[in-house]
Amino acid sequence: MPPRIPAPLLILALFAAGCVRLPAPVGAPPQWRAAQQPPLPPDQAEALATAPTLHQALRLALERNPALAAARRRWFAAIQTIPQAASLPDPMLEAGVDLTEPMPMLERGWSFGIRQELPWWRKLWARGELAAREADVMRLEYEIAARDLLIDVKDAWYELYYLDQAAPITARVEEILRNQALLAYGELRTGRTQLAEAFRAESQAAQLAYDRLLLADERVARAERLRALLNLPPGAVIGPVTAAPIYPVTDDRQELCVRAEQWAQRLHISGLRAEQAEYEAYLARLSRLPDLTLGWMNEANVPAMMGDTMRTALGGMNLPIWQQRNDALIREREALAEAARLDAAAELNRLGEAVANAWLRVRTTDRLARLYREELLPRAQAAMAQAEALFRADQAAFASLLETTMAWHNFQLAYHRARADHGQAIGMLERALGTTAEARPAGATPDGEGRP
Repeated sequence: MPPRIPAPLLILALFAAGCVRLPAPVGAPPQWRAAQQPPLPPDQAEALATAPTLHQALRLALERNPALAAARRRWFAAIQTIPQAASLPDPMLEAGVDLTEPMPMLERGWSFGIRQELPWWRKLWARGELAAREADVMRLEYEIAARDLLIDVKDAWYELYYLDQAAPITARVEEILRNQALLAYGELRTGRTQLAEAFRAESQAAQLAYDRLLLADERVARAERLRALLNLPPGAVIGPVTAAPIYPVTDDRQELCVRAEQWAQRLHISGLRAEQAEYEAYLARLSRLPDLTLGWMNEANVPAMMGDTMRTALGGMNLPIWQQRNDALIREREALAEAARLDAAAELNRLGEAVANAWLRVRTTDRLARLYREELLPRAQAAMAQAEALFRADQAAFASLLETTMAWHNFQLAYHRARADHGQAIGMLERALGTTAEARPAGATPDGEGRP
């Protein structure tokens, strides 16, 4: 005969089991920073402040970004819901006392029992499959967070690249224009220049000084974005960005569309949502099957608890007899399943449009960068040198020297802007694809694991 536990001891044990550790307070933002935003090691901080590289920035983002870590924990939490969903409900422990007769409490009749609900096993299986699909969704959400983080870091990097190139170029051209203004003022007596031309050169130099200040202020804001993505503490220095690495992108748009259908996380999430809706409809159809309940009851008074007692086996089930409600539930879940399938098809169409738009932007910015690098910039530099030589030889007007100088400055800024835009456009394409857009060698195929 199994030992019997007196009721007071049982109640005391249940009370003690409920005394779990209380959650710690979250605290204020300074506590968050101290706990989640540690300073960089000295060697990494020095490298970031003197000669930062895109590789270093990407690695730091993956290691330190709290939003990515939060997505990873949500994925882990979703995995823990699978055994919960597929498990039986907790059994119910029951106790009662007879209050019909006036007698001392220890002489009253007591009853103790346990009851277990037993749902139809296919219901537990379907709930487990639902939880497994949700865990897959959280995995894809984590992949999206990692992908978007890397793309955002590169986007911020290319922006800093443009600003760190534009500032010294602007300062150099500002100095050239000031020298040209002095030259123009000096030639006023000879009649080779006009006062308006000298004033215009001086005004353009002043405008570039103002532009240089704007570039410096914008650099502070853009660096703060990168600092946030890397989860760096306030005051962490990000040195000048001197390179903007860009890999070649495939020109085959159809191949990119195939790659997107294979790897785009949002598309796969739509498919998983459709599968979840199918399992919900399946569970709705199973709602017409009853669930069983089994239990056991032990009845005795306290003085006789160490002796023989009366035991009773209990059983029961719910009765899903309201057909109107059950049929409406089935129709609701089947309609939602059809809607989820249609949403997946709509996401596929949106994916094709997003890939086409990003592909177009990549090609346009690449062509523009090539145009400036290969044609416009060399011609502008040659025209500026020739205009200066002709002016010093008294064979050209000062206005031509001023115009070619400004054109050379604008073309330099436009070239670096196009390079930065091209890198950001590749990120836009990667965001749509869910993977790299890098061109593969002729005849190359994905490896055995399906990776590009």
